[in-house]
Amino acid sequence: MSKKKLHQLHGWLGFTCLIPFILISLTGSLLVFKKELDVLLMPTYTQVIPSDTRLSENALIDAINNQLPEYELGSWEILGQPSSAMTEADRIYLIRKGTDNWFKAHLNPFTGEVISPPVALNHYLTDWLLELHYTLLLNDIEGLDKDLGTAFTSLFALILIFLGISGLVIYRHFWRRVFTLRWNSRLLVVFSDVHKMAGTLASPILLILGITGGYYNIAIYVHEWQEHQDGHAHHQMAQKLYNKHLDFDRLFSQAANHIPGFETTYVLMPSEPNQPITLYGKTPTENPLISDYASTVSFNAQSGGFIGAYDIRDQAFVPVLIDTFRKLHFGNFAGYTSQIIWAFFGFMPVLLASTGGYIWLRRRSKRRK
Repeated sequence: MSKKKLHQLHGWLGFTCLIPFILISLTGSLLVFKKELDVLLMPTYTQVIPSDTRLSENALIDAINNQLPEYELGSWEILGQPSSAMTEADRIYLIRKGTDNWFKAHLNPFTGEVISPPVALNHYLTDWLLELHYTLLLNDIEGLDKDLGTAFTSLFALILIFLGISGLVIYRHFWRRVFTLRWNSRLLVVFSDVHKMAGTLASPILLILGITGGYYNIAIYVHEWQEHQDGHAHHQMAQKLYNKHLDFDRLFSQAANHIPGFETTYVLMPSEPNQPITLYGKTPTENPLISDYASTVSFNAQSGGFIGAYDIRDQAFVPVLIDTFRKLHFGNFAGYTSQIIWAFFGFMPVLLASTGGYIWLRRRSKRRK
């Protein structure tokens, strides 16, 4: 493809996707600080006063079941840890009995109290922003593909990757004067310089965001399509899909026997018949990009028998690379330093969309004249 054709395609795609890119960029930059926003907006739900130890896993699951008899526990994010200051509340995800609808609540792991009522997964502001970011609110529209939004954002991620690469090709010589802005020139020239500078500087991080976000959205869409292409609906939760007499304290302690140093951070309960109970967790590693959910230990949901373990430290390059996508996408691998950088450059598509849209319209108008 000639440089002229590539330039035209770059401009046409960028202008066509202008609104989605602005929405995804704005929400993504805000969501880098999702934890901090949640604490600011709803501190009574997201933070608890810790004691010396958490209640046992058996005691906490019993407490959830007793307080929320109309729901079954679907998954459990283990966050609250003993400390001298405030700590995070655990997040629990629930399935209402008789439905396949998921809800979210917060749990005090030191008292066993469910401190927030079960609400829809997009009820809180940051969760609504998260859904807007990943689906543009186009999922679950009656009469359309239930995962239409996921498909669209997957496509936009691929387009973002193309725009990043094509921009570097088109402006490959711009590196020589990347910080040069001709402020005294006409507006079209100023916008052109700003567009080139912002795109050149932000392109490495935007490519990371496009690749990682695209991977997750495509993986989710393909999984849903494969699981339900035959018209099979999600399981309607009528009763527990695990043995209510299971000793969860034993399962948690045994996990470390199967993976040395394993610390459980997330529990996935069976939401469909014959699914196992899977503990996700972190392990000691020198790779700062490995996520806190990289390794897993699975148990039979009825007998509690060990099924298998997946230690990220024993995996080949590709699985390890894919696991790093989680921290690379959210930018939380180096504390506030990486978060601020990710939020700043994640906002760049807004600037690129506005300057690029102006340039495209002006040049199109000029060609018409």
